[in-house]
Amino acid sequence: MGDIGSTVIIGVVLVLLLVLSVFIQGLRTRRSPMGKVVGIASNVRYNGRLCQSIGENRATGRFKTGAWDKHRNSVDFLPAELRFELSNLFESINEINANIDAARKHGSQSYLSASDVEKLKVPLASCGEQLKEWVYANMNNPEYLPKKRSIFRR
Repeated sequence: MGDIGSTVIIGVVLVLLLVLSVFIQGLRTRRSPMGKVVGIASNVRYNGRLCQSIGENRATGRFKTGAWDKHRNSVDFLPAELRFELSNLFESINEINANIDAARKHGSQSYLSASDVEKLKVPLASCGEQLKEWVYANMNNPEYLPKKRSIFRR
């Protein structure tokens, strides 16, 4: 009976170490420059799909801005033009999100005009393409990739 208990405890500890390792690797990846850019690009892609669904008169949610809000001050490695364009894009998205929040608060369904969404389509496509090009150009650049930690490395 004692052997089974110790085997189970060892197994549980190994599984917990594996889960912890995967979690830490995910954090390291998201904090790397490449992870920051991929997160912002993910928000841009989601917002582009949301713009399309609004154009098709489907119910809509809020636009995502979390990655940009979190990393806007730490993406100095991106080209200045792209940072400026992203800043303007997410400023417009924040205004639209404020309109969505206000309309929901007042119980209104007509919170987005077609012009609001239309003005986002071109910048979303442009920023998405530029981010994709940056990721492809730098995907093998060790300066932007997550740092690998090991017991044997310093």
